[in-house]
Amino acid sequence: MMKIFISHSSKNSKFGQAIVDLLLSVGVSSNQIIFTSNDAFGIPNGKNIFNWLKERITEKPHVIYLLSPEYYSSIACLNEMGAAWIIENQHTIIFTPQFNSSSPEFQNGALDPREMGFKINNVDRITEFVESLKQYYSISTNPVLINQKIRKFIEDVNNIESQNIIKPITNRFRDVNISDKEKLESKLIKEPLKKSVELKTESNQVNKFFKDLQEDKLKDEEILLLHYVNDTARYKLGVGWKSTGEIENIKVWEDVNSLNSKLSTSYDDIMRRYDFKKLTEVSEFTSSGNPREVILIPDLRELLLDLPTDILSQIKKVADRNPKIISSPSRNFGWVEEEEEEEEDLPF
Repeated sequence: MMKIFISHSSKNSKFGQAIVDLLLSVGVSSNQIIFTSNDAFGIPNGKNIFNWLKERITEKPHVIYLLSPEYYSSIACLNEMGAAWIIENQHTIIFTPQFNSSSPEFQNGALDPREMGFKINNVDRITEFVESLKQYYSISTNPVLINQKIRKFIEDVNNIESQNIIKPITNRFRDVNISDKEKLESKLIKEPLKKSVELKTESNQVNKFFKDLQEDKLKDEEILLLHYVNDTARYKLGVGWKSTGEIENIKVWEDVNSLNSKLSTSYDDIMRRYDFKKLTEVSEFTSSGNPREVILIPDLRELLLDLPTDILSQIKKVADRNPKIISSPSRNFGWVEEEEEEEEDLPF
């Protein structure tokens, strides 16, 4: 039977545990739930964390995305989301109380923002969610019991929210706690660095692309696009009239990562290069039959989930040589170009 995988940030583990408790109380079996912040539902002893999680995702579970500002600040969570999205899991989108569904992270992320998510403390939508599970799981048919459990869940969620101290996210890519979930997230980031440079793909164009990357034959912009896709888990990219929106997304990403505007200013040209190299395929057309969205080919998408250390090092090297340049006033009231202070090295 299909398992339920709760994709979440460790910083939202109390909300995640409340979902687990609700699922158990309405009839979902404990062996059908995967929740890595609780040892009873997490990683078995002796198992490799990264491989174990990948195995669970490829089993095509029902994924509950518990989205929050903390979720979008974690590279590991975004990788998790990208892996689940690629294999087209059935999923439910639930927002923490403080999450703004109009945020650029959600509107421009891997999940389709047109799909209706809901706040975790919305009693009507939680009731609908529980009802929808009856198609796949042995949910109680006692409406009084269901109602009691949902009311208890909403009470727990509101208590958690009232106890929370909201802190600003100062770095999208830095988790400082060392809870079990954080160790998992850290492992997810670091594990690919142990791989050799050999690429496990039969795609000639993908092999040629990465061979050129290793031999410094690619334009910086081509590698920066790869960095953008891998960083944001956006495997579908706007072209044609939709390229304007994609470029705006890239500008936000460049700003967050203190990068110059090399990618955003040459985006259309780079997309034509990717098309010429047969690294993309059209995923959406306009009413007149023109491409408005493309997706990276399957072999490239799969490889991006687990890049070798040499490739990651090459991507980082390109990012390092493309820092944002800011203008600041000199002593003679002219303007000089200064580089922003470099951020701490990141594992990608």
